[in-house]
Amino acid sequence: MEHRKPLTQDEIWKLLEGQEDVLTPLVKKEQAFFRNCACPACGAYSASPFVNPRRPFSQGSPLPNMLLKCLQCQTEFDPNSRLITSFPFTPGPG
Repeated sequence: MEHRKPLTQDEIWKLLEGQEDVLTPLVKKEQAFFRNCACPACGAYSASPFVNPRRPFSQGSPLPNMLLKCLQCQTEFDPNSRLITSFPFTPGPG
């Protein structure tokens, strides 16, 4: 039985040397888009991205499929469609 050890950080950087960085520009563009997404429930512009647990990857994209969670009202939503995926329950009176 063959056992393989993981690559060290230096070995990874050596393998990547000379390769075009295609991920960083995509990540920066996505982060800028997220900063400009208002919460569809409360309108706040403060949200924290997280990987969509139901659909972690989309066909044709090297980046994970992300959802946003509003830091004001805790609503979770899709930043592209603005569809609310989870709304915090607040019990009403009586």
